[in-house]
Amino acid sequence: MGRFGPELCCHMKQKPLKGTVSVPGDKSISHRALIFSTLLEGICEVKNCSQAVDCESTAECLSALGVRIDRERERGAVTKNVTVHGQGLASLKRPSTTLFAGNSGTTIRLLSGLLAGQPFDSVLDGDKSIRKRPMQRVTKPLAEMGASIEFLSTGNGHDSGEKLPVTGYAPYSIRGGNLTGRSFDLAVASAQVETAILLAGLQADGATTVNLPAPVRDHTRRMFQYLSVPLVHADERTLSVKRLTTPPKAKRIDVPADMSSAAFFMVAACLVEGSDLLLKDVGMNPGRLLALEVLKSMGAAISIENPRSFGLEPVADIRVKHEGRLKGASIGGAEIARGIDEIPILALAGALCQGEFTVSGAEELRHKESDRLEMITDNLKAAGADLEARQDGFVIRGQASLAGGSQWKTHEDHRLAMTGLIANLICQEKLDIEETDSIKISYPTFAMDLAYLTD
Repeated sequence: MGRFGPELCCHMKQKPLKGTVSVPGDKSISHRALIFSTLLEGICEVKNCSQAVDCESTAECLSALGVRIDRERERGAVTKNVTVHGQGLASLKRPSTTLFAGNSGTTIRLLSGLLAGQPFDSVLDGDKSIRKRPMQRVTKPLAEMGASIEFLSTGNGHDSGEKLPVTGYAPYSIRGGNLTGRSFDLAVASAQVETAILLAGLQADGATTVNLPAPVRDHTRRMFQYLSVPLVHADERTLSVKRLTTPPKAKRIDVPADMSSAAFFMVAACLVEGSDLLLKDVGMNPGRLLALEVLKSMGAAISIENPRSFGLEPVADIRVKHEGRLKGASIGGAEIARGIDEIPILALAGALCQGEFTVSGAEELRHKESDRLEMITDNLKAAGADLEARQDGFVIRGQASLAGGSQWKTHEDHRLAMTGLIANLICQEKLDIEETDSIKISYPTFAMDLAYLTD
């Protein structure tokens, strides 16, 4: 049983989703808004900032670096609005404690880039999940630019007896050096690695260029342009910066609703008869539309309403209605990077499609908070899905229903826990979900919003 109690983790079989919901602020954009505000001069208001634990980890690390961050309060309650008092990169201070990223890969990787040019020592660490995730794809280019990075041997995972490799994994120390800009060709299309290198590039001599093998979410480019951070070159696969000599003036940042969070409700509405759902103010960044496009290709009744922009980020309302079973689909290649976090919930849609649902080229899912490929395939098979697991993905032969009645393992991975709650809507028998406490990492009110929509 999860933290939300029996009334929210009960079997809500075939209860339609009806009404309007605003999912939390985009997690990726919120991380960037908080971190990029430190580049600026003045007070930066971040509206609708995600209250996910991951983003709180970023805020706490920045506070440890001397950045003043205030949460707006209304009638004594904390709101979704944050004020960051930016004073430019030169104002950052040596932290007195280890910078603890918790479960957030975005936090530890982006802060690594920010700290690579700072003239003091910092130690970055995270929870047992972070300590198992490879960091050399970030630390190697930063070291090549001139940062001094040392992996610290502890022998154990955080609060765990598990033996872990030392080189290439957290914790590690960073001492900023006199950085020299370089050009990097990334082997894996990663917006986190791209952004970390560019943050270091803003503190380096000469130009720093990142070339991607495939387009990714371009929140960094859009926010740099919106905040007047100078770019040497920008297109969908290449971004180049030079040293930021003068802090741009702070300005307000409006954060759209998170597409990755919205995807869970979109799939649920597609699968449960009678559903009619409106998702408000959802970010429509081209690098985040995989779930939307896949569902539409499967025949989902999805319409885009009221398109507009928050700053340079496209935003719209999304209406989803149930109109029968979905068709099969195939996902693979470069498009995986545009929605890798949504693969688990899309797999649930595939389990109930007419035809086959295939995912390939998704090896990156093995290096998330858990081995998401193994976990989602094991969970769906246990629930009755006709599924063939592969090294880089899976093939599902869709069925009219799922039996359920099985254990749904999460390994404290928030995306898997959220998928389990949606699966509980459509399985014939109640799933035994291992835990739901991890959901607070990205969407603290997810179960309550789900209960509201199915009431």
